Amino acid sequence: MEKVIRTENIKKAFRTEEIETWALNGVDFEVSKGEFVAIMGPSGCGKSTLLNILGLLDNPTEGSYYLNGTDVAHFTEEQRTTLRKGVIGFVFQSFNLIDDLNVQENIELPLLYMGVPKKERKERVEKTMKRMDIMHRANHFPQQLSGGQQQRVAIARAVVSNPQIIFADEPTGNLDSKNGIEVMELLRQLNNEGTTIVMVTHSLRDASYAQRTVTLFDGKITTEASNDNKI
Repeated sequence: MEKVIRTENIKKAFRTEEIETWALNGVDFEVSKGEFVAIMGPSGCGKSTLLNILGLLDNPTEGSYYLNGTDVAHFTEEQRTTLRKGVIGFVFQSFNLIDDLNVQENIELPLLYMGVPKKERKERVEKTMKRMDIMHRANHFPQQLSGGQQQRVAIARAVVSNPQIIFADEPTGNLDSKNGIEVMELLRQLNNEGTTIVMVTHSLRDASYAQRTVTLFDGKITTEASNDNKI
């Protein structure tokens, strides 16, 4: 099966004048097109660091990262930003919505950055809002929404550009159980339609939605397991 993500001996160091800390210590990792992978492990094991590198928010200190066959490990920030457009969508625990923009405007942002014409932007945003059941909240601002609604807006913003891959960092971490399940069902539906998803989570329930779970410890992958008993 086609590999959209492949890393070879990825390492990441964070340095100060006196201290050097290695957050990743040689990660070899692959994700196939259309796969849903969960990354688990204790706090501080390197999960979010790895996700930031995979999502082109940061570069590794050492190693290679092949995205769709191209080694992007040492791309400049400008190159990474350009490559993310239309290829990658992000969903974060903290929602990361812009308070001064309403729901419709928050969702529209990726399309503005991509230079999508106004008419097409409107059509795509409305279609996405309807799908996420937030059309009735189009003119509301983030502070007027519940946590579950805010995460639906965040997912809508992530998918409106039809990305090939969605990276999700603790997407249900700030939600109650009911809203968390609804968000995971949305992600599973997107995956069933062909979107590749890589998710960091502490939740065994959330990880059960994935096809495969990878466990990190001290910056290394210690186990990989297929989820044969997905809920």
